[in-house]
Amino acid sequence: MPLEEIRGSFRVFENSLRGSLQKVGFEHLQVGCDCASKYVQGTVAASYPLSKVGNGTSFFKIILQESENPCSKAGAINTYMFGKLAEECASVVHQGDIVVVAGFSMAKSTSEADGHCCRLEVSDEAGSTIYVCTRSSNTITGSETIAMPVTPSYTYTPLNRVKGGTIVNLYGAVKFFKPPYKCKGTDYCSVITIVDQSDAKLICSLFNVNRDALPQIYKNGDIVRFHRIKIKEFSGQLQGISSSGFAALTFDGAVGTPVVPRTSSKLFTFTDEDRKTIEDLRIWVASNLLNSAVVAKLSGIQPPMYFDLTCQLVGKAKLDGSSYLLKVWDGTKCPFTYWKLHVREDDLEGDSVLIHRLRNLTVDVVVYDNHVQLAKSLKVGTFIRLYSLHAKFQSPEDEPDVSYLQFHLHGGTTYGRGITSLPEGHADVEDLKKFLNSVDLMEDESSESPSEPENAYFTLGSCSEGCQQLSVTVLRDHQHFEVTALSTILNSRSPQPYRIRAKLRQFEPEKLHQSVKLHCPQCNLLCKHCSNPKAIASLSPLATQKDPLWEPTTIAQALGLVPLEYVFVMKFMLDDGTGTLNVYLMDCKDFFQIPASEVLTNNIFQENIERIMNKLCPSGTNLDDLPWLDCFIKSYYVTDGREQQICYRVFDTTIAEDV
Repeated sequence: MPLEEIRGSFRVFENSLRGSLQKVGFEHLQVGCDCASKYVQGTVAASYPLSKVGNGTSFFKIILQESENPCSKAGAINTYMFGKLAEECASVVHQGDIVVVAGFSMAKSTSEADGHCCRLEVSDEAGSTIYVCTRSSNTITGSETIAMPVTPSYTYTPLNRVKGGTIVNLYGAVKFFKPPYKCKGTDYCSVITIVDQSDAKLICSLFNVNRDALPQIYKNGDIVRFHRIKIKEFSGQLQGISSSGFAALTFDGAVGTPVVPRTSSKLFTFTDEDRKTIEDLRIWVASNLLNSAVVAKLSGIQPPMYFDLTCQLVGKAKLDGSSYLLKVWDGTKCPFTYWKLHVREDDLEGDSVLIHRLRNLTVDVVVYDNHVQLAKSLKVGTFIRLYSLHAKFQSPEDEPDVSYLQFHLHGGTTYGRGITSLPEGHADVEDLKKFLNSVDLMEDESSESPSEPENAYFTLGSCSEGCQQLSVTVLRDHQHFEVTALSTILNSRSPQPYRIRAKLRQFEPEKLHQSVKLHCPQCNLLCKHCSNPKAIASLSPLATQKDPLWEPTTIAQALGLVPLEYVFVMKFMLDDGTGTLNVYLMDCKDFFQIPASEVLTNNIFQENIERIMNKLCPSGTNLDDLPWLDCFIKSYYVTDGREQQICYRVFDTTIAEDV
């Protein structure tokens, strides 16, 4: 059987296995070694959802942790299961199980962050066998103490003694952090700066496909425990990076609060020594770590300012593709006349009766760009913390002499900007609940609120330019860049990136099907001849392989050909009121979210492109009535004969979903 679940004594099973196979330690595993008569054993440190590769074959990934040597660089290894074996294991294998793998093959690791230089690959076609001792069957009877993996003894390194190229275990207090945010690809990222009693600091960049698997940090001063974090040197500075087998626990850093670990993992070690380490760090934090973040109640804000707000979400609504509305309250009343958004009742999610009752106590927060996706996922009634929330006064276009207070959570992660959902039972949540329950809503409803004059209500596009009017495009990265005026860009001659906010005055070509061109990915030019064709006999080495891969890219490489790809090539004239700038778009599929290769043969895609461009630049429309485009551009030099010319090109920008 390719998959066998171990019942009864693990010791008896292990002794029977050693009669025919030899156990091999993770540090001895290398590509090319003879694995036919060997097996490996480890505890499942992490498992991932069942997925499929390009040809439809199922695969299942787990990380095996070696209990005998958990802190070494090679103490954890990625294990990939394919085919039917993957499907069977996905329903049986869980974190904390003991797994024995026999009949495996070795392959080179695809990422340096994996820790081990190799990975295990198994399948039923290859004759592999997986033995699983699940936690439910890990019963200890009598003297069978090896039925469960031995709890490893961890050594923790002070921050002033970490060295590059090592994998270590750490304790530290959070000095700065960015709440988890979506980065390029499928991962979420969190950046954390930690300090300890050695007066050293370490910046850590942590990645995971599961947002909840990253450290659950709520404020500076929280304490973290990192296991198996990789130390690398970058630009002369040491940094911590999550690698294979990385695990984290987070604790409240306040003296006297319960020592309760925050983690999404159901399996972790925690000893009396850990508790003592946390208590010692708490005492040190209380007298040595100053919290630089400004924390305020709505009743105590002093605009303009950036501050952290702990509040409850009572309503939410989509505004456009790059912004989202959150209606929140903290039980106190903002003393200023503040800005409220008009949204249709059908578009507003939440209890309409409660929203009306709290109308004098709630404020409208508009979140932008990379924060929108998380804002959408928040449940009404959740307690949240908004980090680096911007409170500022702004005047509507038709009332330049009147100012209203606005609340914005701008795009990007600069200064730790972000949103965190606080869990039930958190000390701050319990305190806020008690306070909210004590608020007399009847008294507030009977009083006339100075914060709610009729003209304080606006639609998103009715306020002035600084209020972030509707944008038909969304940045896919670089949200931390500040907007630069086109007049400033025109006066700069050095190539560099910019974030701009402008309107599309005109575009070329007008016949959109003419915008699709063939492009050489090697030289990054149109129909350039980079190929070096070889004779058809060059395919012979490929044909003699055991399992030849007859794919277009493989064949082209063997024949010395560089396949061209279809791209959109367009010129935009952008105008932001300070100047005009010609910007080029050369993109395969990201900007329009439509593949250029399909447009020439698909009428529906052609119609979609025309509809999008009519939205961006409708004919006969005044500049003031055109929609805004948030774009990321880069300047660069091109040489035409002896002359150098500076050009601009759009990057990392996409059309908003609702467009």
